[in-house]
Amino acid sequence: MAAGIAAGLALATGYAQPSEADISAFLDAPLAQGAVRTLIGVSATAWFMALFPDLDVASVPQRWFLRGMFVLLLLCLAAGRMELFAVLALAALLPLLHRHRGWTHHPLAPWLVTFGLALAHEWLRSRSAWLFGFSWRNVWDLLIEDWLYLVAAALGHTVHLLLDSRKVRWLPFVNNAPGHH
Repeated sequence: MAAGIAAGLALATGYAQPSEADISAFLDAPLAQGAVRTLIGVSATAWFMALFPDLDVASVPQRWFLRGMFVLLLLCLAAGRMELFAVLALAALLPLLHRHRGWTHHPLAPWLVTFGLALAHEWLRSRSAWLFGFSWRNVWDLLIEDWLYLVAAALGHTVHLLLDSRKVRWLPFVNNAPGHH
């Protein structure tokens, strides 16, 4: 759901407008920048963050998620995107730092995690000591330039929290089985 909304936002706002040429270019070089890769990227970001709060539970979905993350990290290595590699690796480990339904299920967590990842990206990008290379201006620029990725991250996480809440149990597509969280 969140991935579809994020892709819809990309299309509706003009953040990504794929043409036939973009699709052909993507098929020829999937790691190159382009509208198709942007649509896939914002969708994958929303999907990742929708799963994020429950990655602390050893399960079949966790194993499949980690397998997918492994492939994504290999793609980052192949593309030379070391900052993205590091941010994704850190993000994949964050839920394991606390008990299930701990901090990852707090209402502010989607925004704090998203902002924290933007800070981590800038710190890694600067490749210097905290006081010498880090720039709050660059963090702000990242938040403005890549706003849709950040919205997709917060949206995916928020959708997970909403579907976990008792307030939406009356919706027909939400599993009301005992023991479902």
